[in-house]
Amino acid sequence: MIPTHQSERTKNTKVVVNRLSTLTEYDFSHPHRHEYFEFFCFVKGGGSHEIDFTHVPIQSYSMHIVAPGQVHCVRRDLDSNGFVFLFQLEGLQAPKEVAGFLFDHICHDLEERIPEYMVPADKQAWFETMLNSIWEDFNTNSSYSALQVRAGIQQLCLKCMEWDQQDSPLFSNDYAQFRRMLFEDFRTKKKVKDYAAALNVTEKSLNEMVKEHTGNSASRIIYNQIVLEAKRLLLTGISAKEAAYELGFDDPAHFSKFFKSQTGQSPSEFRNIHVEG
Repeated sequence: MIPTHQSERTKNTKVVVNRLSTLTEYDFSHPHRHEYFEFFCFVKGGGSHEIDFTHVPIQSYSMHIVAPGQVHCVRRDLDSNGFVFLFQLEGLQAPKEVAGFLFDHICHDLEERIPEYMVPADKQAWFETMLNSIWEDFNTNSSYSALQVRAGIQQLCLKCMEWDQQDSPLFSNDYAQFRRMLFEDFRTKKKVKDYAAALNVTEKSLNEMVKEHTGNSASRIIYNQIVLEAKRLLLTGISAKEAAYELGFDDPAHFSKFFKSQTGQSPSEFRNIHVEG
């Protein structure tokens, strides 16, 4: 089973900053997951970062966002450098636009969004200055240092949105409430009527709202969330039966039928291709 790493430091101090000058405890060469965000900022590149079993090259002046629940491993070259920020979403205390941008990384797989952001050439000096400022604030014993660290990371997120032309008003509407509920409850709630009842709206209203934001039905978004987590579990090498029970399916045969209807492959075929292939 892929290990899931927790951090008492992110719980106690809200935001943790590590410098990537030499290989650290966060340079895991084996796949693992986190219950918090990891925001990598690379000044000098080299190596590869595998996120949900997709290889993303570590380039100079780039940023990678790893969301809670994603499976990843870092294989940096020894002379690569930069910083990594560890935080819970609520601990960052970000405005709704930034919170929505980050939350999108939880909801989408890498076929929808590669979480890599390149720093434009004319902003690279600013990027290095910002990173060093955050590092200095993190290591300063000041009543304002935590606020300054959060503000710096939020600014980097805003730049990712600007440079990648991302518009993410996810937390500003009722759709956000649906997506948060889905992320938390998809193992126990798998039908549109379950979410409609919990949100105190009709199934028709929920479908209309979801379609307005995504172009898809509510059931499609629910199924996508289940399939995304199923893929992550299967890619750890566990059996289809284990994945079925982890996802709240009482009958492994029902899970296998559902997975094949959504992906065109049985769970075993998917796992064998991606784990052994």
